[in-house]
Amino acid sequence: MDVFLIGIGVVLSALVVVAGVNMVFGPFLAKRRASRGASPWITVCIPARNEGTNIQGLLDALEAQDWENFDVLVLDDESTDNTAALVEAASSRWSAVSLIKGNSLPPGWTGKNWACHQLSEQARGDVLLFMDADVRPEISALSGTVGAMHAYRADVLSAFPRQLLRGIASRLIVPVMDVLLYAFLPMQLVHRTRFSSLSAANGQWIAFTRKSYVRVGGHAAVRSEIVEDIRLAQRSKQLGLRMLLMSGVGAVNCRMYNSGREVLEGFSKNFFAAFNFNVVAFGAAHVLLLLLFVAPYVALAVKPSVLASVLVLLNLLLRSFLALRLRHGMVTVLLHPFGILAAVGIGIHAVWQRYARGAVRWKGRTIPVRGSDT
Repeated sequence: MDVFLIGIGVVLSALVVVAGVNMVFGPFLAKRRASRGASPWITVCIPARNEGTNIQGLLDALEAQDWENFDVLVLDDESTDNTAALVEAASSRWSAVSLIKGNSLPPGWTGKNWACHQLSEQARGDVLLFMDADVRPEISALSGTVGAMHAYRADVLSAFPRQLLRGIASRLIVPVMDVLLYAFLPMQLVHRTRFSSLSAANGQWIAFTRKSYVRVGGHAAVRSEIVEDIRLAQRSKQLGLRMLLMSGVGAVNCRMYNSGREVLEGFSKNFFAAFNFNVVAFGAAHVLLLLLFVAPYVALAVKPSVLASVLVLLNLLLRSFLALRLRHGMVTVLLHPFGILAAVGIGIHAVWQRYARGAVRWKGRTIPVRGSDT
């Protein structure tokens, strides 16, 4: 048993180091500003389906940006609420905003990919910046994006926003996403290597130079993918493009979910899809999460020892790094093992959806799922 726990301790120590380096050195979008002479035109592309509660806040935040060279395209994806009316009202007083009425979803496409594809056809910018309607950029988010792409000579940039947490379900589950990103992926290596395995992206904030977007084939190349952001990042690296992954804390905020049901549906949609619906890899990942982040607490409760205490302390140290830098709130540190258990439960639900339903539900649409079973 001690040898087993020591092995867990070695892996946990490595994860603490990776998370610590990411939290200290980033890269961070908030630390970047556009250099003099860099003035590309940005087209902000926003797919919106029933975003009446979100879209006005996003447009207000965009209007306050300290970057002047940009326009905003909002595609109304067959909304049944007041999304279109709000955008039309905004465009009447702010000429940078345009509303696009989306066409019906064709076979073989997911709704978001189809919306983004239509947006790209209307975009005139040197840089195409795709963002979700629930994002709230700080005043320098656009200039920071331009500055970072220029400084790192990046073809593609994606930032993970600071996640605003509301309710117990969000506090349990959403920070687990940050654990998987910041503890398992050395962010500095994303733009320093060509390995597609060292890539990730977040569709909440992802920017392409026009040339790079065309080269990867745009959203048309990933038309049926549920996790299109990850697939676009992988394609970018495979094609030799320079991919830059950043923390958006201090520059971009996002409240992904407002209820436990939204948390369940959102993570069920994305979690299994990130593994290309490979049940073996997905199952192995869940076992690893339980061993690293739950087993130490169980070991300490069943048979208290110095070694088990050290493993729990490593867990607390890892989560404290993230909670302080990403502003999760320290209560999420105490909820850590329960959050992992909840995430595993959502993973089981995602597998059930894949095999029992053959589809997932999101934004009122049924999305067929496919992928590898082994």
